Amino acid sequence: MDLHFGDSKPTDEEREAVDALLGPPESAWEGADDRSDADLRWARGGREARERRDLLLPGLHALNDRVGWISEGGLDYLCRRLTVPPAEAYGVATFYAMFSLKPRPATVLHVCTDLACTGSGSAALCADLERRLAPAGTPAGGAVWQPSPCLGLCERAPAALAVRAGA
Repeated sequence: MDLHFGDSKPTDEEREAVDALLGPPESAWEGADDRSDADLRWARGGREARERRDLLLPGLHALNDRVGWISEGGLDYLCRRLTVPPAEAYGVATFYAMFSLKPRPATVLHVCTDLACTGSGSAALCADLERRLAPAGTPAGGAVWQPSPCLGLCERAPAALAVRAGA
């Protein structure tokens, strides 16, 4: 059994983000609005579909970077465009800490809490953010902060990365 999102529709902005990466949909099977006679005779699959699976992660980045989070409609649209099962895309999207499947402000501060950063004071940084702004995940002035796994900046620990969607 596969995970399905039902009738969730992508926003125009989500469609634009995916289409900017993949190009416009070629058929209604891929998410085009208009159905043509050719749609009744063929669907993309097999090797041609598998050759595009490497675009799943860039597609998730396109959605998250444009909108700030990945909605069910946006994820479903990306899955249709790439012929990737929604359960697989959901698994990838929930694995990476930089993605969110829930609405959040456009600005997110990721604070590394892995070993090198913890040893260099990230716990104190998180406590300071908690005191000055708001608890992790709670919007504060149009922004949110959250603990994050390694950001790849161990030599500059404690590391933090501010990301602004749509910028």
